[in-house]
Parts: sequence; structure tokens; C-alpha cells
Amino acid sequence: MSTVEAGKVVSIHYVLRDDDGTELDRSDEASPMFYLHGAQNIVAGLEEKLAGSKVGDEVSVTVPPEKGYGPRNRGKTFQIPRSSLPATVTPTRGMQLFASGQDGQKVPVFITKVNGPTITVDPNHPLAGVTLHFDVKVVGLRDATDDEKTHGHAHGPDGHGHGH
Repeated sequence: MSTVEAGKVVSIHYVLRDDDGTELDRSDEASPMFYLHGAQNIVAGLEEKLAGSKVGDEVSVTVPPEKGYGPRNRGKTFQIPRSSLPATVTPTRGMQLFASGQDGQKVPVFITKVNGPTITVDPNHPLAGVTLHFDVKVVGLRDATDDEKTHGHAHGPDGHGHGH
């Protein structure tokens, strides 16, 4: 029986909670989440703990911020004009945008507040600084296709997906 290792596409059902037991996220019962193991598609702490698992295994994992979304860097929020967004975008709290970094690279930022013509964004992921508690069941495992290995992510249940 094969195990979770680099180069495998793994399908999982999961529930994510914080330290207080509040549910933060979960997979859809009808369709598990697929990821390419070893390609950093999921947080490092979860990926490490799933290595060696088999289909049917149920794993509870506590992931500290350093192996999750990192520590929270305080005082990093900044404001942007709402007019800088495309007219088709309706900004909402928690939405991810991309800003241009100092050397032109795209940097993810997250909307924390929408106040009329001004939007406050934070480069910290909303779960930065949070200890993550995952309950995971491995429901599928297969070899990644060459395309998936090249692209660095799973393309879905049968290896097909986003067509480039």
C-alpha cells in the first residue's frame, strides 16, 4: 500500500480549528481537497505530519505559527485608495489582493477594513500568529502526473484541471 510522500497527489478531508476550538475552515464533504505532497501546497507543519500516512488514516495535528502562516508582524497595515482597485472588484474584509513589492514582485495583502474611499490592508495572513489544529482524514492517494509535477500543484481527482 502506498504512503503519502513527495510526488503523490493526496486528497484529504479536514477540519481546522484555533486554540479555542472555533472552527476556521473545513473541506466540503462532497469533494475533498487535493494537494501535491512536497510542493508546499499546504502549510509545512501539516505536510510534515501527513508524510507516511495511508488512505483511511485519521490524523490530528497541531501546527505552531512558525510551521503555519508565520508569526504576526505588528504595525504593518497600510491604507490604499479604493479607486486603485478595478471597478469590478468589491472589496470585502478578508479578501486577498496583491500589491507590488519594493523590487516589483507581487506581495499578498489582506483587506482588514473597508472605510468609504479607503481600504486598510495587512501583509499578515489572517491566520498569522495562530496555532492551527487540524483533524484530517486521508481519502485518496495517487502518483502525480508530469504536468502536476511541472506546475507544482494538483490538478484535481484525475490529474486534469486548469488547462495550460
